[in-house]
Amino acid sequence: MIIVLMMLIYLVIGYSTVMIMRNRTLDILRLISGAAFMLMILIYSLSLVNPTAVIVFVLGLSLMLSIEIAAFKENKNDRDNVFLIYAFTAMFAAVLIIMIFTN
Repeated sequence: MIIVLMMLIYLVIGYSTVMIMRNRTLDILRLISGAAFMLMILIYSLSLVNPTAVIVFVLGLSLMLSIEIAAFKENKNDRDNVFLIYAFTAMFAAVLIIMIFTN
């Protein structure tokens, strides 16, 4: 359950720094919360059996990377396909929540 809360905190911090408040301090906070989220996903996935552990870790990594790609595209003012990245991020989060609650 705490992993889901950490994921939601990372999503809120990530999207608020990307979409609403562009600030260097908040970007550093986004990176720190992303690293903490990845650490929690790594620790959680080590307690699972092999195929499920790999899927959970890859989903967490994909979630973090998609937020960072969206931040990069917003920083470079390349907003052509950012909505597609947001849709994939929402799907990664939904599948990760389902995988966490079913294990």
